[in-house]
Amino acid sequence: MFNAIKRLFASPVFEKEEDTFRAKFINGYAWISIFLMLIAAPPYLLRSTPDISTIIVTAVALAVMLTAIYMLRRGKIDVSGSIIITAGWLLIGAGSIAADGVRGTSMLAYIALALLASIIISLRVGIVVIIASTGMLWVLAFMETSGYITPNTETGPFNYALTFSVNFIIIAVLIYISTNSLRVALERANKSEDDLRKSNKELQKLTQDLEQRVEERTEELKGRTSQLEAIADVARSLATIQEMDRLLSTIADLAGARFGFYHVGIFLLDSNKEYAILSATNSKGGRNMLARGHHLKVGEQGIVGYATFSGNPRIALDVGEDAVYFDNPDLPDTHSEVALPLRFGDEIIGALDIQSTEANAFSRDDVETFSVLADQVSVAIQNTRSLEQARRALRELETASRRATGETWDRLAAIMQTKGYRYDGIKPQPLKETSVPVESKDATLSIPVKLRESIIGRLKLKAGDPSKKWSDDELAIIESTAERMAIALENARLLEDAQKRASHEAFLSGMTTKLSTSFKLDSVLRDTVEELGHTLKGSKVTFQLINPSAPQSVEKDSNNAKNGKASG
Repeated sequence: MFNAIKRLFASPVFEKEEDTFRAKFINGYAWISIFLMLIAAPPYLLRSTPDISTIIVTAVALAVMLTAIYMLRRGKIDVSGSIIITAGWLLIGAGSIAADGVRGTSMLAYIALALLASIIISLRVGIVVIIASTGMLWVLAFMETSGYITPNTETGPFNYALTFSVNFIIIAVLIYISTNSLRVALERANKSEDDLRKSNKELQKLTQDLEQRVEERTEELKGRTSQLEAIADVARSLATIQEMDRLLSTIADLAGARFGFYHVGIFLLDSNKEYAILSATNSKGGRNMLARGHHLKVGEQGIVGYATFSGNPRIALDVGEDAVYFDNPDLPDTHSEVALPLRFGDEIIGALDIQSTEANAFSRDDVETFSVLADQVSVAIQNTRSLEQARRALRELETASRRATGETWDRLAAIMQTKGYRYDGIKPQPLKETSVPVESKDATLSIPVKLRESIIGRLKLKAGDPSKKWSDDELAIIESTAERMAIALENARLLEDAQKRASHEAFLSGMTTKLSTSFKLDSVLRDTVEELGHTLKGSKVTFQLINPSAPQSVEKDSNNAKNGKASG
């Protein structure tokens, strides 16, 4: 029930704080007015002759206040305030005319009404009420002097005291509400000022922190940009190196010089991926390790072993506390270390080991940056490996080609009756024997004819004048001729081989076609020996059927082969 009564007398709340304040004022004034009128009404009702006009005025005032409260609950603040001011002004004027005229104590209510209008509506409305109330005083004075109204002079002291008390209470309440509102507003303003001051301090501190963080981040970005530029320089320097040993040592030296590392080591996995072998370094201690073949067990020794096993980077910010760290007497000044796997695709090929003399020298950002360097190193290593493999394969191919070329021309030289030609100024003459090469003299030249670095012949020239010296142009012509002769001889040989293969294929194709038309055993045998005899001129061809289970005479078969007979 208490909550219901509290809700009945409570003022509505609006979005704007100013509207809420005005609503509280109107609501408080209306309820106080109702309470005072209910207290003041009984004396007029208890008279022997009740004052009907006073009762009517009181009833109208109560209705006005209730209407104002209703409109206020509907959210119409200005309408509610205007009802109170307008109705109050009229009721005060009517009461003054009906009671004591210009001398009536109700004139004091105009002061309270003007103060109320200034608070709940605006200062301009309050001024209008003051002006209207002043005008009402002069109107009442004129009406009294003209005899239009007759003041009630029988009002007793009790009524004066009661009327003055009501007006004083209303004015006091209004003054209290207004001053209290001002005090609350002032306290709120002070609190807001304190909050604003605190917010400004926090904002200044936050701004300083942000500026400091921006400066730190800017420095970090500058450092990282410098690192990336160094990585780009290293990558450009590696692009022209094609030897693996030189490549690895250059990587270690450049990385150590550009980044200022105490030690840079490049480890490569062996063929079984069991050990990570130190292959290049930039430090004195590292060179000692390199000289004795330093290697670490994959997955078991040091952070290099961890990186090559897991494929993930590993940082030791304080090597004295990291249990995985491999204590190396050749690098006594190491305080922090990072190892990054070298990978090509999904294959781990080694690790990049970086060590510093400072503790906590590496961060996660450094790991990301150095991972870019590791990727560049991996690509350079793999490219160099591929190039070396290609060169090795090319050398093997060239060696095999030279061997095959030499063997082929050795066979040709053995079966060819004409070993060459000699031109004596009249006509070419065939050579039946190969002469031993002699040392070239001023008038005699012996130019080797090379094919794929294999000497397949010699071009000899002898001048008629023993004192002749060959000019540069003549030497260039002779050497060019020797080169083109080698190409022409090889082309002729290849063409002859191709013609032989074509002849063989044609014979086999014709043989197959002819045999496919024979459906009798006797015809197949006859056609086979006949075609072979036509193809192998001067040979006797024999084909005979034998019992597969009968013992074979090797000697007989050998004699048949010597006599040019084929057995089957």
